[in-house]
Amino acid sequence: MAAPLALTATPAQAITSCTVNGSPVSGTTVNGTVGSDYISCGTLAPGDSVNGLGSSDYIVINGIVAGTIDGGAGGDSITANAGTAATGRILGGADNDFISVGPNAGTVDGGLGADYCRVASGNPPINC
Repeated sequence: MAAPLALTATPAQAITSCTVNGSPVSGTTVNGTVGSDYISCGTLAPGDSVNGLGSSDYIVINGIVAGTIDGGAGGDSITANAGTAATGRILGGADNDFISVGPNAGTVDGGLGADYCRVASGNPPINC
């Protein structure tokens, strides 16, 4: 009698699907441009990141944030109404940012500048 075959699976890296200025983009890292951007994504998986880069960006995450959002330099608007997981990080970056988050189990950090941050519940924001 043959011994049973043991199968091992390597977990697949999550891929975030977004639109950047109306064009579909997917991958573990989604970047805006050096100019102002509109970035919209579904759920942001652990290890994945969305980077606004320069200028004033408008970033909307429609699912849970378990990865990292970094608005970068410029007055950014970041919205994540579904909230963050414990691994989720939302970083405003330099300049005056507006950040609105649902339940926050992770980190919301306005960064440098006069930032307005609102979390519905959970961990309070910092540098706001």
